[in-house]
Amino acid sequence: MKRKSFLIKWILFITIIIVIPLTFKYLFFLSLEPFLQTGFLVMLSVSLALLMGLAGQISLGHAGFFGIGAYTSAILSIKYNMPVLLTIPLGAMMGMIAGFLVGYPVLRLKTHYLSLATLGVGIALKEFFKSAEITGGEIGLYNLPDITIGNLKLSSSLSHYYIVWGFAIVIIFLGDRLFNSSTGKRLLAIHSDAQSAEAIGINVFQNKIYIFVLSSGIAAFTGALFAHCSCGAIVPEEFGVMLSIKIIIMVVIGGMYSVYGAAIGAAIISLLPEIIRRIGSFTGVDLARLTYIQDIIFGIILIIFIIYTPRGIISRKEE
Repeated sequence: MKRKSFLIKWILFITIIIVIPLTFKYLFFLSLEPFLQTGFLVMLSVSLALLMGLAGQISLGHAGFFGIGAYTSAILSIKYNMPVLLTIPLGAMMGMIAGFLVGYPVLRLKTHYLSLATLGVGIALKEFFKSAEITGGEIGLYNLPDITIGNLKLSSSLSHYYIVWGFAIVIIFLGDRLFNSSTGKRLLAIHSDAQSAEAIGINVFQNKIYIFVLSSGIAAFTGALFAHCSCGAIVPEEFGVMLSIKIIIMVVIGGMYSVYGAAIGAAIISLLPEIIRRIGSFTGVDLARLTYIQDIIFGIILIIFIIYTPRGIISRKEE
């Protein structure tokens, strides 16, 4: 019965993902861009939920790994003429390497010192993206190639949508399997009480490194997809600390102990400005100004959730 319910939920979810572009693009003639951006943020939120929900680690440098994937794939494709199908996994691999190099010294820190260290990493990476010649400096990189399979060039917004959400579905599914695996249970034990976990034979540091590297790799993979399935350009401002904070807000609101919660939180925060604009357009009321103070609104929403629903929309008990 439980498996049947699980299959029904996934079939319904996949059906909604398939129907959305057909409805909004061809029936209401609306842009798919907000839904495309939501797909990227869903993947980033799920990757951070694995880190926060399983291991209890808060990273304020997550956007930096997102940027590593994006710039690695972009540089390899336009400066070295490598095929995008190869540069995307290489971008993810570079993110995992960076995650290991950062995580190995940083994960020895605890509490707020860990958050401050990842904040420093995030700021340093953004400054590197802004100043390095190979990344295009503050101007960034433009005219990035689309994904090409043989003679088929996937350049339309519809193809980008299905590529991004296809991978988002896979990441959500695998993230959920990880939460329910023996590795996930070990990480939850570390999250609950690291000293007790170590006392029963769990290698705390090794497991923390594992989940940090995995989370960084998923963020970098998302960045590589973003470079080739978005607007065809990347600039350093897209990979700043504010994005890392925004991802944390999404995870906290949705629920850090569930990949589904993280995905829902990302969808809400990502689509909220667009919904406000559409409501204003439909009612004739100028609500566009609210989108200019969205960071303030998100901050207020975060405070409300921390006070009244600290486990988020979808919670899962730590075991």
